[in-house]
Amino acid sequence: MSERLLMNPFRLILVGTITCASLFGFGIASSRSQKGPPPAPVKVARVSLVEIAPQVLLIGTAQPRLTSVVASDIDGLVEEFNPNEGDFVKKGAVLARLEDSLLQIQLKGAKASKADTEAQLRRARADLKRSSELLASETIADKQYTDDLAEVQSLEARVLRLEAEIEHDKDSIAKKIIRAPFSGFVVKEHTQIGQWVDKGGPIVTVADLSSMEVVVDVPERYVSQLALGGSTRVEVDALDPGKFRGRIAAIIPVGDAASRSFPVKVSIDNPENRIKGGMLCRVSLAIGKPNSVLAVPKDAVVNMGQEHLLFVVHDGVAQPLPVQLGDASDSMIEVKGPLEPGMQVVTRGNERLRPGQPVQVIK
Repeated sequence: MSERLLMNPFRLILVGTITCASLFGFGIASSRSQKGPPPAPVKVARVSLVEIAPQVLLIGTAQPRLTSVVASDIDGLVEEFNPNEGDFVKKGAVLARLEDSLLQIQLKGAKASKADTEAQLRRARADLKRSSELLASETIADKQYTDDLAEVQSLEARVLRLEAEIEHDKDSIAKKIIRAPFSGFVVKEHTQIGQWVDKGGPIVTVADLSSMEVVVDVPERYVSQLALGGSTRVEVDALDPGKFRGRIAAIIPVGDAASRSFPVKVSIDNPENRIKGGMLCRVSLAIGKPNSVLAVPKDAVVNMGQEHLLFVVHDGVAQPLPVQLGDASDSMIEVKGPLEPGMQVVTRGNERLRPGQPVQVIK
């Protein structure tokens, strides 16, 4: 009897402890189940009416707007060749030098002849001055004055001819140095040291990548709806991000009879030379007049395989809404579905949202 009385308090304490722990754990679990996940921070935008023109997406190829085969304006032997394929050269940089020793000798000879002729001309002018004074005093015959005048005129003409020869030699020597006509990349070498280059012979091919052209073959049914200077969107698959703004620079009026398409050139600024010649581009061309459509920022669209969703916020809760996409313009894209202007859609933080999840809108 005494042992039972002694053990009872311990049993009571043990049972009480277990009961409290169970109640505490149940309370925590119940509290957690009632509380749920915290609201997800998101940014939102409103569905709005936007003027967007119908678009057509076509494939094109990028190419440098300016490509030049730099040629020699004079013949000669290549004694210096600086660039390598792939090098960037600035405007005026020396690409090659041709041997010019013979021209340098000719230039020295022409300068010496000019100096000698100028000395003769000074003496002839002095003789002409004396003849003119003696003729005025009727001391000499007219023939002496006429001969002295002819000598002066002949020497003056010879000086002019020698000056022309000197300028010609200097120009020929200057042309022995071939310089880059503009800044760009060397894409091909056409000669090397020791080779003979004829007049007009190619030295290198240089391409300026700061401005690119995308050549697109446009089906004939769309050509009449394009306008020079029209704005376009260009996406380059090889780049990330690879989205650029362009404008229609040229619409070639003669097309391919087999494909019934016309080449259209779209100009793109490429200041960092990211786009390379030959890259595949996707060009969105506006065709037709703009229409007023419901649109959202492109960041609001969540792509789920072949399906597209928007998370619409209502009473602090985000619910997914399947939509169909239409035409795009800048950062906005047309959406089709049970939407109304003014509805809030999630633009940031929508990748991890779950249906019915509470959200907290942040600025």
